[in-house]
Amino acid sequence: MDKEILWDELKFEIGSIEGLNGKNKSILLGSGNKEGKILFIGEDTDLYISEDLKVANGSAGEFLLKLCDIVDIEPDDYYITTLTKSSYKYRELVEREQNQLRELLDMQIALINPKLIVAMGEDVGKVLLNREVNFLRERGKVQEWQGDIKLVLTYDADFAKKSRDDGGRKSKVALEFWNDLKTAKEEIKK
Repeated sequence: MDKEILWDELKFEIGSIEGLNGKNKSILLGSGNKEGKILFIGEDTDLYISEDLKVANGSAGEFLLKLCDIVDIEPDDYYITTLTKSSYKYRELVEREQNQLRELLDMQIALINPKLIVAMGEDVGKVLLNREVNFLRERGKVQEWQGDIKLVLTYDADFAKKSRDDGGRKSKVALEFWNDLKTAKEEIKK
């Protein structure tokens, strides 16, 4: 079956989840190269505003793209998505809807088949690893995930951006986020 048909089916299935089909809520599966080696998964609705890596000025998405550029992670190397593919937060949904999204996220990951997933934020890490995470101990470390896919847990991009805005260039969180992106870059070179 053609991958584009599967992407269309994925979007339809996500759009049919009861908690996501509210008024003025559009479904956007993600942004970037659907065959990228890195899959960034966050929960921040400001990570992208279109499928072609368009981001709002001053957003967490702009911050992420700038850091990827500095670290020399090319746009062809990554795809960015969120847990809900909408402006809803994952924790705002009921368990049944969360489980549906988790299954559809697995389908999206299978379609992309990245070499590495960068889980941005503790909540995203919990969803992907299907367990509690010790964020301070696990952050920045490359973990085996499923199949040949590896995972790096890092800060939520918006949290890292705000930490940098508040603490300046020497913000510990922003520096660790940047180092985690460098780890991701090194991992896809292997």
